[in-house]
Amino acid sequence: MRTSALLASLVGWLSLGVTWAAAAGPGARVLDPSAFAARIGGEEGRWLAANVPDFDCPDPGFRAIYDFRWRVFKEHIRPTPDGFVVTEFLPDVPWAGKHNTISCAAGHHLREGRWIRDPKVLDDYSAFWFRKGGEPRRYSFWAADSIHARYLASGDPTLPIVLLPDLIANHEAWEKDHRDPSGLFWQIDDRDGMEHSIGGSGYRPSINAYMYGDAMAIAAIAELAGQRELAESYRRKAETVRRAVEERLWDGAARFYKTVPRGERTSPVDVREEIGFIPWYFGLPRAGREVAWAQLTDPNGFAAPFGPTTAERRHPRFNERHDHECLWNGPSWPYATTQTLVALANLLNREGLASPLGTKDYFALLMSYARAQHLTRPDGTVVPWIDEDLDPDSGHWLARDILQALDRPDKDRGRDYNHSGFCDLVITGLVGLRPRADRTVEVNPLVPEGAWDYFCLDGVPYHGRQLTVLYDRDGRRYGRGAGLRVLVDGVEVAAAGRLGRLTGKLPAVGAPEAPAVAEARPGPGPADGREEGVAGWRKSADNPVLGGDLGTCFDVSLLREGPTYRMWFSWRPKKAVALVEGTDGVHWGPPIIVLGPNPRTDWEEDINRPVVVKRPDGYHMWYTGQARAHSWIGHATSPDGKAWTRTGTRPVLAPEAPWEKAAVMCPHVLWDEETKRYQMWYSGGEQYEPDAIGHATSADGLSWTKHADNPIFRADPSRAWERHKVTACQVVRHGGWYVMFYIGFRDVDHAQIGLARSRDGTSGWERHPANPILRPGAGKWDADAVYKPFAIPGDGRWRLWYNGRRGSVEQIGMAIHEGDDLGFPER
Repeated sequence: MRTSALLASLVGWLSLGVTWAAAAGPGARVLDPSAFAARIGGEEGRWLAANVPDFDCPDPGFRAIYDFRWRVFKEHIRPTPDGFVVTEFLPDVPWAGKHNTISCAAGHHLREGRWIRDPKVLDDYSAFWFRKGGEPRRYSFWAADSIHARYLASGDPTLPIVLLPDLIANHEAWEKDHRDPSGLFWQIDDRDGMEHSIGGSGYRPSINAYMYGDAMAIAAIAELAGQRELAESYRRKAETVRRAVEERLWDGAARFYKTVPRGERTSPVDVREEIGFIPWYFGLPRAGREVAWAQLTDPNGFAAPFGPTTAERRHPRFNERHDHECLWNGPSWPYATTQTLVALANLLNREGLASPLGTKDYFALLMSYARAQHLTRPDGTVVPWIDEDLDPDSGHWLARDILQALDRPDKDRGRDYNHSGFCDLVITGLVGLRPRADRTVEVNPLVPEGAWDYFCLDGVPYHGRQLTVLYDRDGRRYGRGAGLRVLVDGVEVAAAGRLGRLTGKLPAVGAPEAPAVAEARPGPGPADGREEGVAGWRKSADNPVLGGDLGTCFDVSLLREGPTYRMWFSWRPKKAVALVEGTDGVHWGPPIIVLGPNPRTDWEEDINRPVVVKRPDGYHMWYTGQARAHSWIGHATSPDGKAWTRTGTRPVLAPEAPWEKAAVMCPHVLWDEETKRYQMWYSGGEQYEPDAIGHATSADGLSWTKHADNPIFRADPSRAWERHKVTACQVVRHGGWYVMFYIGFRDVDHAQIGLARSRDGTSGWERHPANPILRPGAGKWDADAVYKPFAIPGDGRWRLWYNGRRGSVEQIGMAIHEGDDLGFPER
């Protein structure tokens, strides 16, 4: 579709209030959303639990500020006849525009609010600025950049493309009104939202960085819209601004970006101000400029216990007295602190730069920012608080103190002031989720090694999915193993033993497969055919190994006898169990039917899902008989595995317990030499794919005692790939454990294979940290589901056979794991 047609078809949505981007699904959670709701309380808590990511860390004070800032943001979401807007002040103020909106902090609002699951809030708010009476140029506002930044989180380009003509018009208006022939943009410090600064008005690093960022964002959106010439035009605009900033605003002697006054003067002002860090917010500076960041931690620069300061301490006009309550000549402003932290995170995420600062500095600055967000009441109680500006040394809220002392009518205007960001800093900086347009999930936490033993950011809406990023030093906090892990809808996509940059692959929305676990950098990503298997598993290049002209083949049981593999499988066209033999597990001889339907009973119209055990007295088969929309388990014996005799006319196991509903099926049986008993793991529940796994024991294989705590293995709703059902397991005794290969269902049509282990085979199941270990192959013969695993160790490797389905066609494939160790965490 041509861009103009696309825009024409979508512009009408704005007036109709249609939600453009779908909210992320429920996903799977590591942290309990109800606990999040309980911490906040009331309807507000329920809304936040449903709409924003939760965060856990060892510092309860820091976590409290994270919760507090989401509460503040929620307070400022205002429904209006023009849709939702986000305000800066809670009370109406005379310098605001329509619906009490102010464009000064709108860039912070859009970056912070992009992590809300309900997209309508920011859809409405973005459209408001350009089509519903907003005034985007009343104050400086990096509009295109913040709208594009939201797209990087949502993955939905619709809104940026719809607003592209408005963003272009906005940029052109800035060029017309605020750009001089020098190529630089100018701004009054008050209109930058920074009253009474030392450097004053002129060609400020702030407005020029904003316009550079907006030009680059417009270029990126134009590319999304297929307008390559427009994209190139705006990249040239951005480069022109960048060169002018580097040539005119960089003070080589002070090694800092500074304001240059308008007029004939060409030299920068004599003060370093915090706005000199803003160019890194947008990636403007060239390599070598990062020396400026040494000033952030310099006691004569910007360092302060509740800082950073907005001007360098060494300047004689630092904290100069003034009648106005809002000053930018030294006090710390959360607005500027937010910009500085975003810029520092960008610096630390650019490889190859010689930054004088590191993760410890980012962590310390963010902690001091959190510590600043408190107020001591007259009775001595300390409460979370965010206001306008504060004393960088004492932490007192200056504008509030002045207004309170004067008993002004607007003395409480700054309570819960929404003029900055915080939660976005936690998400993109501290935890390190780096939003990007492609399907690579990139995480680079700025938590220094040893600072925290654990942290977890859970339920992050990202590209139509929900992400979890967690770090657990010893694996005890979250039970997912030690180290750093990234999960998509509860499915692990990347893991590393320590903190550092980590990437994984994000499946497209609606894709049935779970992505492969990626390696931490440095080191290779998934390779050697592992793109559809993780934890060392790779599918055979010869797949499928059985099916084709035979029709649907599924649910296998195998024995290796000398050089021969024997596979009993369910042959759906024959409603029977058949046997094939081969020497490599890939190539098989012709099938023979060994157990077919039994017209003399009322439960064996269809025979399938066998397991075969070889004992000194011969072969034993437990199989599933199906009739009348029910399933039962029967038993047969054979001297050679080919000629089978049923041991009776009745099933040996029937659905009786409520959880078993209409079906017991998919038996897997082991002989326990220690107890001289058979153990059976079976599936029960719905006839079309059972729901959970039970356990039973028997001395003779015929009379079974079901476990009192059945089902002994259930679906884990916090893991998206298996939240619907678990079923059809195989259990292997290995290394002192009962190791279970099982199927997990995301929904009734999409299945993957996972691993779990237990010491006794019935309790304390520990799921493999890389689950699911085998997933469907996009566009391949097993594109919709991988089912019913059966694995055999030997010759220094594991071989696993499984069902694969695409559409209505089901066949058998094989996967291989080199080595004996399956990759469970060491105990």
